[in-house]
Amino acid sequence: MEMLGRYIRVFALALFASLAAAASANANEAALLHVKIDLGGDGPVSQSLVLPINKAAVIELPVDARDVLVSNPAIVDAVIRTPRRVYVLGIAQGQANAFFFDADGRQILNLEISVSRDISQLENTIAKLLPRARVSVQAMGSKLILSGTVPDAGTADSVLKIARQSVEEDDDVLSLVSIQGKGQVLLKVRIVEMQRTLVKQLGINLSGAISFGDFMPPIARPLLENGVPVLDQFGNGIFETVTAGSFGTTAGLSTNNSFPLNGRSIGGTSGTIGYRNLRNGVEQSSFGAGVTALERVGLVRTLAEPNLTAITGEAANFLAGGEFPVPTGRDRNGNITIEYKKFGVGLGFTPLVISKGRISLKISTEVSELSNTGALQLDSQNITDDNGAVIGTVAGLTLPALNVRRAETTVELPSGGSMVIAGLIQEKTKQALEGVPGAKDLPILGALFRSRDYQNDETELVIMVTPYLVDPTHPDALASPADGVAAPSDLGSILFGRLNKVYRAPGANTEGKKWDGPVGYVLE
Repeated sequence: MEMLGRYIRVFALALFASLAAAASANANEAALLHVKIDLGGDGPVSQSLVLPINKAAVIELPVDARDVLVSNPAIVDAVIRTPRRVYVLGIAQGQANAFFFDADGRQILNLEISVSRDISQLENTIAKLLPRARVSVQAMGSKLILSGTVPDAGTADSVLKIARQSVEEDDDVLSLVSIQGKGQVLLKVRIVEMQRTLVKQLGINLSGAISFGDFMPPIARPLLENGVPVLDQFGNGIFETVTAGSFGTTAGLSTNNSFPLNGRSIGGTSGTIGYRNLRNGVEQSSFGAGVTALERVGLVRTLAEPNLTAITGEAANFLAGGEFPVPTGRDRNGNITIEYKKFGVGLGFTPLVISKGRISLKISTEVSELSNTGALQLDSQNITDDNGAVIGTVAGLTLPALNVRRAETTVELPSGGSMVIAGLIQEKTKQALEGVPGAKDLPILGALFRSRDYQNDETELVIMVTPYLVDPTHPDALASPADGVAAPSDLGSILFGRLNKVYRAPGANTEGKKWDGPVGYVLE
């Protein structure tokens, strides 16, 4: 029994030791296990594939494949033709990945697939139609990204138009194309206007008066001073009229022919002639005629040459003039609100260099000036209270009008080429006759009973533009109107009447030279 008990104790110890050893082995094995997650794309068997829509790729595997996993079958479809040959088809735009495993569960290939539109045809079209463009196309989902270089802005615009034909929306194309050619354009505009005005006025006014009937002679008496008759230097008595003489009936007739076009006579030659018949110092009849012969010729020349520089594709504006206020209403407190209107010489344009030396211009040019013709005049008004009493006066207001010559257009010119973008030849003739009805229509004699007012306005306007491709230069190569101008000394201003200092430029040889040609203010 003692021996049996010893065996039982030994067996229990051995069983406990084996259980402890097994527990220790399981703990060590559990400590060696770890979790591995493979997302694909960065492993030793990972590869990437860009697949156009509705096109397929053939994949040759090094070993037989047992399982294939495709993350999104709606984008990519995989067809196993043989254990080592797989067909991958692009179905829709998007991204997916595919895993290939052998019979032992090891990864053979991890394929990262991006399905997008086919850009090879678009690149070939751009290269064929625009051989000078170096443009590459990348697809990102439903959008296209253009990059590279082109020689000018016109080629860049053509590339963008071609790319937009392959997408549904214009915003689906992002252009990162850079332009290599010159991109700064100087626009020179010349506006010349000639206005000629001719006014002729010829008028005759007649006047006449006649008295008839019983004649009452004038009554006179000697002029006395302290009861003594007043004598003239010849010793004759001086009489004073007590009652003026008169006729029983007096009649008169006159014509008053005006000049309706100008409203008044403009100045020139006027003459009058008259005849009077007296009876006992009393006018019995008279006749008079007034003749006005006037002519005015006016000539106005307008010249404006605005110049402006802008980069291709960007708008630029220029204004040399001013602004005048125009009342537009009243605010809540009754204060007058003002809006300013611009006038003067204005220029706005947007250049686009479409090819080498070829420039497309969107131009807007204007010459405007204040004028009283068509101006709005508001008379002064009295302010009254509830009882009708005047408590104040609002002063009158005159808002000037504008004479405007404006042209807006789009043209295409070479660098240094000129074109007339606008021109106007206008002639306006007005004539008016005023006179006595019936009598003014008589041959020859009718001229005595009428006046003629004649006005002829002629206008000719030309607007020319010249664009130049320009580069920056050194400041020393530029000149301004103020270069070399200096104020004179007091001695030179007082004794010689100089408005600016006169000096010889350094290094200039003026010995034996004199002025040869026009001097003074030169217009051209």
